[in-house]
Amino acid sequence: MARSSSVSFEAVEQICFQLLSQGENPSFNLVYAELGNKGSSEIVQRYIDQWRRETGAAFFRQRSIPGMPDELVSAADTFMGRIWSLSLQQADQIFAGQRQELEQEREAFRAQLQDAHDHIQLLERNAGVAARQIESLEQGVSSRETSIADLRNQALEFLRQREGLENRIKLLEEAAEVREQKFAAEADRLARLLQTDRDRYNASLKEEQDRSAQERELLMKQIDQARQDKLSEIVSMRQQLANREERETRQREQTEEARAALREAVSRTRQIETSLAAAEGRIERLQAQLKTASEAAHGKESAVAAAEARARAVEEVRLTETARAQRAEAALAEALAEIAMLKKQRT
Repeated sequence: MARSSSVSFEAVEQICFQLLSQGENPSFNLVYAELGNKGSSEIVQRYIDQWRRETGAAFFRQRSIPGMPDELVSAADTFMGRIWSLSLQQADQIFAGQRQELEQEREAFRAQLQDAHDHIQLLERNAGVAARQIESLEQGVSSRETSIADLRNQALEFLRQREGLENRIKLLEEAAEVREQKFAAEADRLARLLQTDRDRYNASLKEEQDRSAQERELLMKQIDQARQDKLSEIVSMRQQLANREERETRQREQTEEARAALREAVSRTRQIETSLAAAEGRIERLQAQLKTASEAAHGKESAVAAAEARARAVEEVRLTETARAQRAEAALAEALAEIAMLKKQRT
């Protein structure tokens, strides 16, 4: 790119005479350096050429040697003019070569500048893309933090619900124990009443013995069937508990928090199994008491029916408690599964 002219012919002329007096050839590079690299290169070169022409013309105009023939002076002037012309041509060739080199350097600088400009644009585009990605990631992080907070609140709510279910199960177990105590007291009272009425119904005992034996056999079959059903249920529940413990073991390997929750669930399951075993024992005791009451007074059908009704009521209470415990286990398992899923999403 050409520079704007900020030099004059007089300045270029003074520098050329100064270089000439120092024995230096007033070339473009030396003159331009003395000017402090100011001004247009074309104008500076034009001023140098003008100085050379004017200096040569002045030299030939002032050429005069006394006593020398005019023909020799003219020949010498012609010779010197030819030398000066050749010098000017050589200077022009050097200037053209230097100018071509400068043009090549300028083109190289222009290409480098264009490459730098393209690289800057690419960096700006990459910076814009990176800024958008950072903004998107920040929004994703904010959304994830909100989701994590919501999930933590849900986990706390599940824990509160589990505590409520455990308290309710505990209350139901206490109520079952109270009912069992009442049933035992009622059984004792009935036993005393049956003992009092034994002599009175001793005569009719023989008549009712066969029928009572049949009914007792049927009742024993029903009791055995019920026991088999309960044993099948217990085996199934134990298998389910074993499977649940296996799943809980896998979940324990995944995270410490899930392992603690699963250990609690296993402990609670074992407590429920113990409660079921205790309930089974209570059923067997009730059946033994029912058998004793049946053998004591076969004729007392109403008392036996009442005892059976109470036994069925106790069995219904046990089944209700078992169902509630299973629902509580299912709710706890779902809560633990959701917690494990949330932990996987977080990782």
